[in-house]
Amino acid sequence: MVLGVIMKQNRYEDIMKQAASLISKKGYAGASLQDIADAVAVHKSTIFYYFKTKKQLILALLDRSIGSPITNLQQIIARDGLTPEERLKLALENHIGLIVAHEDTVNIYLNELRRLPRRDQAKYLMTRKRYEKDFETIIRQMQEVGYFQGLDTTIVTFGILGMANWVIKWFKTGGKFTSNEVANIFYEMVTQKTPDCSEG
Repeated sequence: MVLGVIMKQNRYEDIMKQAASLISKKGYAGASLQDIADAVAVHKSTIFYYFKTKKQLILALLDRSIGSPITNLQQIIARDGLTPEERLKLALENHIGLIVAHEDTVNIYLNELRRLPRRDQAKYLMTRKRYEKDFETIIRQMQEVGYFQGLDTTIVTFGILGMANWVIKWFKTGGKFTSNEVANIFYEMVTQKTPDCSEG
């Protein structure tokens, strides 16, 4: 009984992994359920055991791409004893680390969401806004201790997240830097104090 549950879970994960890879490369319209079944080496009917439609499958992938980042960010904000600087550094490590670890599902979120019906899009757009607001909370805390003075909090938030999201276009796993090292470089970039040119 337990073995059967494990096998079903493993099959589900195989389907999710191959579907993410194919949809990321071919797009939602270009990757068929038959393509996914062939990649997993199962009959197409096996896909229907887990997902009734391709839309249900892509919704499961989208849920996976945004669930962990939101939960982790909220835990960072709620953790006692952290300074604003530590929260921002952890938030960047979380954001970039998950982009790198789940490149295909993140790519689907960034490029395929618009292909869904508006009612489905609305759910994920609302979730993204909540994530942005949570990140903005950290930026506001940073401003309270002297960073980003005189700058609009929302624009700073969008600027940092936009920079972090672009990692998906150029980061290479196994390259010169790890995702955490990239996150720390970004942190140093955005927290450098501007020299006071009026002195001297």
